[in-house]
Amino acid sequence: MKRAPIIPKSTPSATHATTVTAPAAPMVDTLIARVGAMAKGNTITLPVCGREVKFVLETIPGADVASSTKVWSGNERDQAFLTEEALDDLIPSFLITGQQNPAFGRKVNGHIEVADGSRRRMTAILTSTEYRILVGALDDEQMDALCKLGNDYRPTSAYERGKRYSLRLANEFNGNISALADAENISRKIITRCINSSKLPRDVIALFSHPGELSARAGENLQKVFSENEALLLKGASELSEKRKAGVVLETDEIIHFLTALVKVPSNKLNQPPETRDFVPGAIARYKGNKVLISLDRSLLSEDDIGKFEELLELLATKKNKK
Repeated sequence: MKRAPIIPKSTPSATHATTVTAPAAPMVDTLIARVGAMAKGNTITLPVCGREVKFVLETIPGADVASSTKVWSGNERDQAFLTEEALDDLIPSFLITGQQNPAFGRKVNGHIEVADGSRRRMTAILTSTEYRILVGALDDEQMDALCKLGNDYRPTSAYERGKRYSLRLANEFNGNISALADAENISRKIITRCINSSKLPRDVIALFSHPGELSARAGENLQKVFSENEALLLKGASELSEKRKAGVVLETDEIIHFLTALVKVPSNKLNQPPETRDFVPGAIARYKGNKVLISLDRSLLSEDDIGKFEELLELLATKKNKK
């Protein structure tokens, strides 16, 4: 499967409960090496937001992961898009060697809330394999920090970040994009592009193997092109969705090109000469692209005939005004 990393096999040795003090903000790869040999019930102490937290490793059978765990509401990753295709970088290693990197979370009312590790959680569910998670007494600030640690390792998409930026913009910054950009330490342009990308219908995002395949720039361009014609965009997305169901593999560029082309007039039509139709002497219609030009010659048509055309136009105007 594409994007699947090569993970060396290791044989964890049985250990008694231990406590390890880690440096601040440990990198994920370093953490994998340190906890790879831990067994259920082992402990490790790590600083999160400058405060030491004691974590206990819990292992959950694959059949129980969905019912005994849930993803923390503050996690910006859209769980609905965690499909087999989106997780094809994790599924092979889960099936061959099991989960190498434990997730992080806390216990709330008998359930485990996952901060970092929602992709691993869904992979364990899809593969019916054991889910390993380090559980500690974490507050919301620490849960958020662990979420960001995981998202830095496997970035969320422009679409998902745009959803979070929109919420922060409305709830924390009163619409001030400059203040939000300062808080996120990124440019206004990136924030704007992500927010515009997040306005795209979910049916469009679902066309990609995972949301991250649609860049902020491409997402914004699509949103702007279809801002006043979402029905056409949804129609195109439906056509592509049917192709995917039929087994057609769609690359990112192909999806974007197909959707963008929906609003473009084919060049062959633009280059075609106008079609002309003479209904009667003095009444000619010319057809070019989406336009129809009707020419009436008053020297060849009676006032009564011209009046009938005017009555038709007035009728159309009346219908338009009633809508």
